[in-house]
Amino acid sequence: MEMEHAVIQQQVVEYPEEHEVEVDVDNIMKTEVAYGSGVHSTAFRYKHKKRSKVWEEYKPIFLNGKVQFAECLYCHNRLSCKDSNGTSHLWRHQKICPAKSEAVVEGQQKDSYFSYVLVNGDGPVSPIDPANQIISETLDDIGSATPSRFKSKVWKEFTPIYVEGKLQAADCIHCQKRLSANKFGGRSHLSRHLLTCPGRLESLHNQHKFLFEPSSAPFNSRVNDELSPALTNGKVQIAEYANKLPRTSTSDDTIHTVQPIQMVPAHPPPTSDGASLKKQRTSYTNISTDKNAGKFCQETSYQELAKMIILHAYPFSVVEHEEMRRVIKNLNPMVGMVSHNDMKDHCTALFQKEKINIKDVLTLSSRRVSLSASIWTPDGPEPTVNYLCLTAHFVGDDWKVHRVIIKFGMFWSSPTNLERIIHCKEASVPESESGSYNVMWDAIRDWNLDQKILSLTSVGDVRNNANTVKLKEMLIEKKCLPIRGKLYNIPCLDDILNSVVAAGQADILRFVGDAVMGFFVAHASSPSAQQQLLEVISQMSLKCPQEDAKWWHKFYFRLEVLLHFKKSFPSEEVLNLEDMNVAESICKILRTFYRVIEVISCPSSVTANIYFNEVWKVRTVLQEEASNGNGEFSGMVMEMQEAFHGYWQNSYLWLSIPVVLDPRFKIGFIEFRLKRAFGTNSESYLSDIRETVRELFNEYCNPTDLPSTASNSAALDADNDLLEDWDQHLNEQASCQISTELDDYLEEGLVPRKDEFDILNWWMNHTTKYPTLAAMAQDILAMPASAVQSEAAFSSSGPVIPKHYSTLNIKTIEALVCARDWMR
Repeated sequence: MEMEHAVIQQQVVEYPEEHEVEVDVDNIMKTEVAYGSGVHSTAFRYKHKKRSKVWEEYKPIFLNGKVQFAECLYCHNRLSCKDSNGTSHLWRHQKICPAKSEAVVEGQQKDSYFSYVLVNGDGPVSPIDPANQIISETLDDIGSATPSRFKSKVWKEFTPIYVEGKLQAADCIHCQKRLSANKFGGRSHLSRHLLTCPGRLESLHNQHKFLFEPSSAPFNSRVNDELSPALTNGKVQIAEYANKLPRTSTSDDTIHTVQPIQMVPAHPPPTSDGASLKKQRTSYTNISTDKNAGKFCQETSYQELAKMIILHAYPFSVVEHEEMRRVIKNLNPMVGMVSHNDMKDHCTALFQKEKINIKDVLTLSSRRVSLSASIWTPDGPEPTVNYLCLTAHFVGDDWKVHRVIIKFGMFWSSPTNLERIIHCKEASVPESESGSYNVMWDAIRDWNLDQKILSLTSVGDVRNNANTVKLKEMLIEKKCLPIRGKLYNIPCLDDILNSVVAAGQADILRFVGDAVMGFFVAHASSPSAQQQLLEVISQMSLKCPQEDAKWWHKFYFRLEVLLHFKKSFPSEEVLNLEDMNVAESICKILRTFYRVIEVISCPSSVTANIYFNEVWKVRTVLQEEASNGNGEFSGMVMEMQEAFHGYWQNSYLWLSIPVVLDPRFKIGFIEFRLKRAFGTNSESYLSDIRETVRELFNEYCNPTDLPSTASNSAALDADNDLLEDWDQHLNEQASCQISTELDDYLEEGLVPRKDEFDILNWWMNHTTKYPTLAAMAQDILAMPASAVQSEAAFSSSGPVIPKHYSTLNIKTIEALVCARDWMR
């Protein structure tokens, strides 16, 4: 502000009193204006026929050779004074200037516009103070002089605000809120404001508590309306009504004197700062005319409350808590309270609205969708019900990976859970009839995915369920799955890694479990040792596991702390040499498992081309530790290798296809890895991968190979059968021509590896060159390796829902879980 003030001072010339400009009959005034260091003269001609007497009480301030401001000789406030502004505002300022000693006289009011709020001269000066001690009944005889716009009853509760002689705003006498009130805006918005004005509602509620006295009565709406007849042609006629102003007396013999009325501008006077002056001038005209600004929408409040309940998993009954009602009432008294049943309806309606939007996205997309299925349980011990959560993964038109929960249904519930049967009125789902088939098939039909499914990744409970296998067979029979369902029912990788660690759990704890526990007991007993331990933990970048974390996650964290402690304090004996070597080997294995799960279950949804390399890390670390020479420990690692080999046999195919579609690796990287790992046995793996890639590519080249095509071809006329061989010949030629796209891609050179390579962006930019492969990559790269996110992957209980959800019916639970996922 100081810098701006300095700039203004360089351009503004203030004329002292002895050099005040004189104006002759022709209104010509010679001035000298300074610009930096140079001085030149110019002529300024007032546009008025006569010079106004108001300039006897102001100093003109010049800017760029023109009068821009006028400085009051009494209070030294600066007012805007352009040629087009006139001098009425200068007159008004003189009537309210706090530094001017003489009282306002009747003759000085004739050129004064009513752009002020009248207040008692004895009271404090404030733009929102009401007028006191006005004898309202004495104004009844001048109702005929009231302008038409003030005949409305609404003006009983608003104070008109004039700017330069024109009505611009209205101040509510209850809440002091300022609304636009020009002659074009009408008065309906003022009436609507009174219906929701909190100050008016409170005053009506407490009206019987107030006693009004003539000497101290507030400026109520009736008096405010009776003051409005004093407006004639937008001006205040004070002299005419001087005898109607309140008089003060101490006794009957005292001479009655008129009490002066002080007039305060509706806005603060302009300051000397140039930027503030500009802002001050524009603020008069920038009065909001948005009729919706003051509108209150009950439905919007309920929707926001529903979003809060969904996102934070609050119970519906929170809206009936006395504390919540008090908070809402204080924030907005107009918000009506709702019951928990009404709020449940609002949440369900919000879910249905969002579901329509997401369903439209999937319906309009021509791309296939990969599914993942996981089991959720209520938060708490010994759950009596399990839920199946079905998530869709796809690459959208923006070439980004998206994941949305599309179904949340009952997987299994205990027949002994009588309370749920009574409260929710739902039949139990025994294990023999677990709902994987029903839930998944309902979702596929509801979301119109029967011809769009590419793969399914599921946890063990779902993958090994007999009904899941039954659903796969049905989808293959309906020709809903590509390449005969080879990508369907893929095992969840983090679920497999947990099984691999479980194979060696007993031996891991037997080798170093007691030694590790003894170390932490010793260093937690004394304050100094505990401080050393906390210092080591603070230097680690590893997050501390939660209380409900899996056992191996907690054990791995302790091993990392122990090894870091040994590096930080090498002189202290932590474990003996043999135990330390075993602890380092176990920590190396668990560290690999931990980092792999972090990558594959990342919430940001990574692309499928990175999964092969992550799985290969697990295979490599197990192979290295199995050959370290420690017989007993090597035997434990070999058992873990056997468990991992079962996963590799079932997953190498789907892990390799995305790598082939990675222009940095292609099929050559797969050949390199498998030949070094399996030698001559690698040829069977490679042959299977090549055939599957080409088969999948051919299916993408012939999208007409759908069930509807078969029915249409059967309806053809019998005469067309004579040309079937010709049609087959043309199709073979087209296939040969299209297949060269895959060959060209595989034969083309590799893209150099970069740390920030975006494979989806690469395929988007090469859609024209490889249209079929680009469509194929868009679907393949969205396949998930994990059915849960990292937080649930490391939890012993897996993904959970809040405990109070279990008392709701399954439709309501589905609405809450899905809507929460979509809104995040």
